[in-house]
Amino acid sequence: MLNNNDIKQISQLLDTKISPIEKELKQHGGLLKQHGKLLKSLKKDQDIMLDMLDKEQMQQRKKLQRLEEHVGLNPSI
Repeated sequence: MLNNNDIKQISQLLDTKISPIEKELKQHGGLLKQHGKLLKSLKKDQDIMLDMLDKEQMQQRKKLQRLEEHVGLNPSI
């Protein structure tokens, strides 16, 4: 049967083995947090760019429709 001294030694051994793993996990957690922030920023930038491109496409479509009407061509859309 284990006595208190054995239990303390096992606990100390586990602490020495787990300590480096905990540090590494904390580092990875920080990296994941940074990457999450970057992904959110990229998503926001992507949404802005897509919105701008959509507006530009709508403007081009309206211009094309006006030109087709002016020249008398069949609508392309």
